[in-house]
Amino acid sequence: MRSMDAHVSELMKAPVVTIDPAARAEDVLALAHSRGVHHFPVVTEDRLVGIVCTCDLQELGPDAHVMQVAWRHVVTLPSSGSVGDAARLMALQGVGSIVVVDASGVCGIVTREDLSRASAELDQLLLHARCATCGARHHLRPGPDGQCICSDCRSRASTAET
Repeated sequence: MRSMDAHVSELMKAPVVTIDPAARAEDVLALAHSRGVHHFPVVTEDRLVGIVCTCDLQELGPDAHVMQVAWRHVVTLPSSGSVGDAARLMALQGVGSIVVVDASGVCGIVTREDLSRASAELDQLLLHARCATCGARHHLRPGPDGQCICSDCRSRASTAET
């Protein structure tokens, strides 16, 4: 069991699989499948410019560029940040991953699953990050009213509006 004060660098996955802003959805989905990765920081010239997850890419045609659906407000934490801070940020921001950065740029990524597996206390912190509609804990995004909403409920809401 990890302490809430443990550094996020102890849990992060590194090296991180990053993608270029010009990457095509089809290529990134193939990369996700081959590498077992769900979240991709988008990096250009060593600068973090966005993040996409595979659920976002499902909305795109195969030749579309990932930046069409990339989230440009990326939640980051320095490598010296605590796992408790990471869990609180995830719950507050309604995201499933946090990009870990240091002076040279992106150095790792930590996911909700990484934190939930690390300790019961971290898992408890993440319990508050649930879809306001169905209660799911995965594929969350900030909804229009500031509450978290999962990608499935977001898709259903979009379909209902049209």
